[in-house]
Amino acid sequence: MLTSAREQVLLPKTDSNTDNAGMAEASSRPDPLRRAVAWGAMVIGSAVPSIISQVAGVRSPFLLPVMQTILLVLVVIFTDRFRRLKPLTGFLLTIAIVRLGWFAIAPMLEDWAPLHAAVANASWGAQQFLERLLLAVGALLLLSTFIGRRFSRDDLFLRVGDLRAPARPERILWFRKPIPWTRLGPQLLIVFGVVLPAFLFVTLQPDFSQLPRLWQLLPWALATAGLNAANEEFQFRCVPLAHLRNALPPGEALWLTAIFFGLGHYFGQPSGAMGVAMATIAGWIWAKSIVETRGIGWAFGIHMVQDIVIFCFLALSVKPS
Repeated sequence: MLTSAREQVLLPKTDSNTDNAGMAEASSRPDPLRRAVAWGAMVIGSAVPSIISQVAGVRSPFLLPVMQTILLVLVVIFTDRFRRLKPLTGFLLTIAIVRLGWFAIAPMLEDWAPLHAAVANASWGAQQFLERLLLAVGALLLLSTFIGRRFSRDDLFLRVGDLRAPARPERILWFRKPIPWTRLGPQLLIVFGVVLPAFLFVTLQPDFSQLPRLWQLLPWALATAGLNAANEEFQFRCVPLAHLRNALPPGEALWLTAIFFGLGHYFGQPSGAMGVAMATIAGWIWAKSIVETRGIGWAFGIHMVQDIVIFCFLALSVKPS
């Protein structure tokens, strides 16, 4: 979704006996201290401090994310000293880098005079693409979290995956027996295709007299949605889930990454408290599809479709220049 600024058998394969032992430990005996640190760090690195700051009327666009990053780095230094918490270091670094990249580095680059002028002079569609391109800087920074870790493409789910893999039933979903993702995926597109446009219609109040304008913006819609979906899937799911594979039970890892993703949408689209709930559920479903199919095919495809819808509603809600 566009923004402005998971069971043992589903985990990535690894050839390391140590990693396998860690997976079994994380799955069968979740460490309460490790769990508390992981969830606490997620809250620290999330949009929660920004939401509190906004409610309090305090404005510090760059200072707050930098302070969050510093605090998380200190937590990383602390956890790295203890064997019990050491498996969390990669995830904690990921949270820190995502926060720094999205809410400090990208906005600073956008305010840099040459880039600011380029964006300001571009068309509306190009502006949307360039803003998401700046957010991709965080993906490059996340490569630093791989140092000393033998991650493969399979570990990071960087492949289409088995699109026909079975989807496991969950309490919050409507089926009670495993069904193939080739059946669940289209059903989800229909559900999202009703809920998301209804929400955007109420919150953005689009001007449908501008519908012919969408044909001109279609190339930018496809490019922006594709870039944003790939960027968010990599930064909010592929990398965090890879780092959490030895640290927490898979099901808990899904919700941890989903809530972190959802909180970031308070200031994005869909926005507000309802937007956070919608993005959290969507993030959980996409993470579930990634670990069950062992790839990003369904997550990326559904995500991109949703981003195209958001792009179009945004285009219809602004006055043409």
